[in-house]
Amino acid sequence: MKKHSAVVADDHPIFRKGLIDILKDLEDLEIVAEVSDGLEAYRQILSRRPDLAILDIEMPGLTGIDVCSKVMNEKSDTKFIVLTMHKDLDFFNDAMNVGVHGYLLKDNAITELILCIKAVLKGERFISPGIEKQLVQKDKGADMSVLETLTSTELIILKLIAESKTSPEIAKLLFISAKTVENHRSNMTKKLNLEGKNNSLLKFAMQYKGLL
Repeated sequence: MKKHSAVVADDHPIFRKGLIDILKDLEDLEIVAEVSDGLEAYRQILSRRPDLAILDIEMPGLTGIDVCSKVMNEKSDTKFIVLTMHKDLDFFNDAMNVGVHGYLLKDNAITELILCIKAVLKGERFISPGIEKQLVQKDKGADMSVLETLTSTELIILKLIAESKTSPEIAKLLFISAKTVENHRSNMTKKLNLEGKNNSLLKFAMQYKGLL
């Protein structure tokens, strides 16, 4: 069995040990580096090119978001999971903007980490349900008119995006090509005047999930 490689970074030694103990139970995952600060995490990821990096969002040297952003600029294929104590949506938005694949609240990391890893390694995104609830509550009173510019097909695709479905998965469900899904994504981004280099449509879909 081919093992996926992972770098783990967290400046709290007890929490980091807890993560390592969980990850050791995964037969198809190998921890290639365990570090306590963001700068060393960045160096290890660049040198080892792991399949996965699991990072605390707040660390000395560089934050988890900084590390992700810098590595993404290096055209790396590493997928990123960040963990945080904060339920502040500003942290979530920053993480989505740099292309994070998994976003976990530390309160739920023990129960959600393995699910998150499996989803991310399959090319899916995983967002802690605690954050999803906040996003929905934030826009419970949102005006439905913002969605009226979208076609019925686009609304269906937006709902599937809110469920963290990838373009190939959506294409398979709707019996259309992945290229067609990407075209719909691009059209929706323009119609909704969304900005941000990564995941702006995903953030919007999550925020309006309760209305779809």
